Amino acid sequence: MRRLVALLAGVVLLTGCSTEIAGTAGMPGPAVGPVVSKYDLQQRLVGAMLTEPELTQAGLHWLQEPLPFIESQNSRYKFIYDCPSHLPSDVAIQAAEYATATSGNFDHGTYLYVMTASYRGPSGPTAVAQGRALSGCIGLPGATKVTLPPLNGADEQAAFCGDDVGFSGFHRVCVLLLGRQNAATVAAYSVSDKNRAIPPTQMETDLPRVAQLLATALTRA
Repeated sequence: MRRLVALLAGVVLLTGCSTEIAGTAGMPGPAVGPVVSKYDLQQRLVGAMLTEPELTQAGLHWLQEPLPFIESQNSRYKFIYDCPSHLPSDVAIQAAEYATATSGNFDHGTYLYVMTASYRGPSGPTAVAQGRALSGCIGLPGATKVTLPPLNGADEQAAFCGDDVGFSGFHRVCVLLLGRQNAATVAAYSVSDKNRAIPPTQMETDLPRVAQLLATALTRA
């Protein structure tokens, strides 16, 4: 269970290295776009988080309300935490917002960890394509690509799911990658049941619905 929690939390927490971003040596600089203040960028990202009515549609509520990621000398923007190195497009991230939602049920529950990043130039779909090439960096046994219907609002999309069975029960985790113009969203959606013998079958119907809610929210970034 500790490994699962680390995976879920890590998917959307941005981190980095202290002095040099791994894998970025010799890469071209980020695309140049219109100058937008940091405040305006962050406000757009706040607006791109799921609203209370949207969360209600998914049967969720905020466990941790949206917060901005504050970049520092020792903590750099990174779209997918669990990837072994930074994606090339990470150098174009200029702001990010993250949050956690849950259904709050002990015996059978769902969690959604989500982060949306704003890029210099139209790098959102590029980030998704780069993340797709690395299978979303999901580290669960038997993780596979999942095909979702085209999502309104997303120019690029990808999803990967895997299962974790332990003493605390059965957990199915899916990583969603959505990109549109100058923004991209990465989310980890999990469904758990304390009965290890009963996989949570609602994932197959819930995942497309949650993905569409996130794609709709992305249009507001």
